[in-house]
Amino acid sequence: MSGIFGILNRVGKPVQPVLDQMGKAMALKPWYRIQSRAVETTVGLGQINIGVFCSLPQPVRSLDGRHAIVFYGEITNLVDLQQRLRSIGSRCDFTQTADLLVLLYQAFDREFVGMLEGFFALALWDGDRRRLLAANDRLGLVPLFYAHYGDCFTFSTQVKAISQQPGFKKHLNLTATAQFFRFQRLMGGNTFFEGINWLRHGSLIIHEPEQNSLRVESYWDYDRIPAENQSITFPEALEETCRLMREAMKKNLQGEHRPGIYLTGGLDSRTLLGFASRMGTRISTVTYGIPGCRDLTYAARLAKSLGTDHHPFPQENGLWIPEQAPFHLEVTEGFTTFIHSHAAITLEPARQWMDMNLSGFNGDQLLGSRVVDHFPVGYNGLDEFSYLSACFHLFNQSSVWAGITEPEEKQMYLPEISTHTRDAAYESMRAEVMSYRGFPFDRWTDYMSQINQCVHLSHFNMVHQRAFMEVRYPFCDYPLMDFVYSLPMNFRKNDRLYLAVINREIPQVTWIPRDTDDMLLTRHTTIRRLHGSWQKIKKMINHHLVNIFPEYAPYHSDPDGWVRRDLQDWVAGILFDRRTLERGILNPKFVHSIYDLHMSGNVLYSIGRLAPLVTFEMMMRRFFDQ
Repeated sequence: MSGIFGILNRVGKPVQPVLDQMGKAMALKPWYRIQSRAVETTVGLGQINIGVFCSLPQPVRSLDGRHAIVFYGEITNLVDLQQRLRSIGSRCDFTQTADLLVLLYQAFDREFVGMLEGFFALALWDGDRRRLLAANDRLGLVPLFYAHYGDCFTFSTQVKAISQQPGFKKHLNLTATAQFFRFQRLMGGNTFFEGINWLRHGSLIIHEPEQNSLRVESYWDYDRIPAENQSITFPEALEETCRLMREAMKKNLQGEHRPGIYLTGGLDSRTLLGFASRMGTRISTVTYGIPGCRDLTYAARLAKSLGTDHHPFPQENGLWIPEQAPFHLEVTEGFTTFIHSHAAITLEPARQWMDMNLSGFNGDQLLGSRVVDHFPVGYNGLDEFSYLSACFHLFNQSSVWAGITEPEEKQMYLPEISTHTRDAAYESMRAEVMSYRGFPFDRWTDYMSQINQCVHLSHFNMVHQRAFMEVRYPFCDYPLMDFVYSLPMNFRKNDRLYLAVINREIPQVTWIPRDTDDMLLTRHTTIRRLHGSWQKIKKMINHHLVNIFPEYAPYHSDPDGWVRRDLQDWVAGILFDRRTLERGILNPKFVHSIYDLHMSGNVLYSIGRLAPLVTFEMMMRRFFDQ
């Protein structure tokens, strides 16, 4: 994906050769454009893009040459930022966003980062103060990694650009390993490499190479969200949410880039498509899934209703996975398993129809408080200890395919590894969850899961997409998020606000069922009930009399079945290869046991136990063995 990178070397070694190597490691497809420069002998900055966003030359220098910056992303409040500069008598002419950011830094020092709205990663070298600033956006939608070892500080939006540098010693992070097998994701600042850190959302790095000092500061966190508005009525909340949603869509539809949407049977993509259609924007849509699934069926109806250029990609089997999984791993770097490579076969063809995907990411989390509604237990009567136990269950069993259990973890590692991994997953989760402490339990869950469920797991689908096209995030619009998060929680629960927005703004999409429950979304309660009753009657007739009504599969993929039918040899070839069994981390008997358990079909969704084993070994071969 597009991003930034850089290196500061205190001992006087030229940095351009390392910059060249970093850029080469990050260039994953022929259309990638690498641009880097040593802004001083020991300070190098680089940027890489796919020719859509941020494609003008970088690094950008200030007119006096004292400051240099690299930037990737989009800033959505550029007009407001220009006005701020004018208000203090500063010039505000700029060719690209990076130019404006330098002017903002010169006017407001490092406080300028907190003024930015959008998604981004940036790094700025201040030649006067001899310091580097690096920052990400509020949610960390552009992952930024960094390492400080010896006399070297280096950063990148891809881990491999750091881990492959000469002089960096590769050591497996066993806490990250424990997290991955238990939660199928990494949490906090962990990567698979000891010494390479994942920058926390809304954070600023300040590095002074001459003192060899490094500190990380938070410029934004959830305590900055406006206080709950207890006086607002639901109609007032609905009115303002709709207005802000329209404004967010206007921002995200600006420019000459061709927009597209990955359309499903869910709420998020149909909402974006409905708003875009209302604004007269022609959209290309793409859908993938097993034949006869709800996503393919309902997306086709939505596309026809709203008049899109629609492209379905049926996935009749899983034979595409061995071909696509290596590149998915290359982009996501092992942060998510191969079963999340959902869209892989669509991405290169989709470049014919879209330059950017209007992503529904964060929609059900924001407008529907989805994780709060699906928390394993109720909040009444909880104390801190029971809440942490429920969080562990959420991340281990509820928020994705069920993962490795406590008894299984005791058997999975070889003894010399088990000493270091024992309780590591729970304790690291506990530390991460406790960083959100201070809110009521439902808000605590809301904010904590937005980062550790949405950004640290689901968002890697967007990271994968950004190797082929750019992505915009209407549901991550800052004014929209600030307002919705300030509403009483009961406004958002059970999709109350979300459904109200859809019924008010785009009622035509409410007559097509959604994928999760096969129910209509219309606010007409009688019609919803009649439709629900008819759905039940059809199922009863199909199951007990004669199968005459079509039934659509609720899931868009079948990784459990694909592994048993189509991928058995591929999975076995990885898990039982000599390199895997002799790696010295996992107990070979345990690996055989998990494989046999899955292939037996006796446990539903056991792919959550098996897929991390496969992906972890692929990650080790690609990033540690080479």
